[in-house]
Amino acid sequence: MKITTVDLFPYSVDRRYATQIAQEGGGAREMVAASPFLFVRAETDSGLTGWGEISDIEPDEVPETTAWEERVRDALVDRDPWQLEQLHQDWLTMFAEDDESSLNRLTRAGLDMLCHDLASQEAGVPVCQLLGGRWRSRVHISWVAFIRDDLQLLREEIAEKTAEGFTAFKLKVGVDIDLDEQRLAVMREAAGPAANIKIDPNGGWDRDEAVRHITRLARFELAGVETPVAGRGAADIASVRHAIDVPLIEHVSTPTDALEYIRHDALDYFNIATTGCGGIQPARRIAAIAETAGVGLLLGSTVEMGPGTLAQLQLAASIHGLTLPSDLVGPGLYADDILATPLGYQDGHLAVPDTTGFGSDIDQACLAGA
Repeated sequence: MKITTVDLFPYSVDRRYATQIAQEGGGAREMVAASPFLFVRAETDSGLTGWGEISDIEPDEVPETTAWEERVRDALVDRDPWQLEQLHQDWLTMFAEDDESSLNRLTRAGLDMLCHDLASQEAGVPVCQLLGGRWRSRVHISWVAFIRDDLQLLREEIAEKTAEGFTAFKLKVGVDIDLDEQRLAVMREAAGPAANIKIDPNGGWDRDEAVRHITRLARFELAGVETPVAGRGAADIASVRHAIDVPLIEHVSTPTDALEYIRHDALDYFNIATTGCGGIQPARRIAAIAETAGVGLLLGSTVEMGPGTLAQLQLAASIHGLTLPSDLVGPGLYADDILATPLGYQDGHLAVPDTTGFGSDIDQACLAGA
C-alpha cells in the first residue's frame, strides 16, 4: 500500500466558553475562544482514504495552508503507512522539534494518526488490535475546569458534570493562590468527598511557590499536581516532590525526558498523549518506559476534536498501566465537531469504538465548507 494523494483542510471551532490557563513563569495566558485545526486526508493506491488531525494549533503558529500542505505531501506521498518506524525517523528531520513551537510535533501526531487509520482499515481491525490488543473498552475521563473568577459558574459546571456521572476532575490554577483555594473548595464541595481531583498550575509557580502552595492546598485531598514548576526540569520537580506529600504529574514528550525524570525520581505519573508525544507510536514507547520503572500514567490532551480523540482512545485501550483518569475533554468542550455522530460521555467515561480507523464518520461536506 502506497499513499498517492494528500489534501489539507483548515478548520476552526468555537469553545463552549472562553478558557484561560496560567502562563508558565507567572501570570495568565490570553483567553481562548476558538481553536484552529488542520485535517489531513490521504488516498492510497489500494483505494483507501485515511485521516489525520493536527490539533488545536496555537493561533500564532497557524501555517499558510498551501505551503504546509506541500510539506505534508513530501512526508507522505509514495510512502507505505505500515513503515512507521522509518516514517517517524524521517518526520523527526522534516518536522524537527522546536522549543518555541508545537506545530511540528502536532503535525507528526497527525501523520502518525493517518498512517494508523490506513493500516487499521487494510487489516480490518481496530487500531488497538494492531498495537497488541485491548486492555479496556472504555476510558475514565477527568473533566477539566479552566480559570474563571466567577465561583458560581464553577459550582454550576461541576454540579452539572457530577450529575452527568463524572467522578474525576482537573482544575486549572496558578495565577492567584487565594482564588485557587476558593475555587478548589467549591470544586471539592460540588464534586463530593470521593471525587478524584487534580490541579494544574501549568508551570505558573517557581520551586518555592510550588512547595508552599501545594502544602496549602493539600487538605483538599489532591490526586495529583500537574506541571508544578516553570521550566519542567527534573531536578526542580524532584525537589518539590521530596518536600511535599502529594503526587506529581508532568507531560513527557520523549524517551530522553522520561529517563531523566526517572533518574531524578521526580514524578509519580507521566502525562502522555498522541499530541504531546508526536503520535501513537512514540507515546507507547514512553508508556513502556513508565511501566518498566513503576511510574503511573494518564492521557493528557491538547483538546482534540472527535477524530483526534478517537486516536487517543485507541492509544488508551492499548496501555495496560493507565492509572489516573485522562483529560480527553475536547468532545465536551467544543461547540461542534466534524464527526457526523459526535462522541458522547457515559458516566464520566468515553467508550473505545470497535470500528476500524478514525475517519469513517467525518463530515467531509463540513470540512469543504470551512
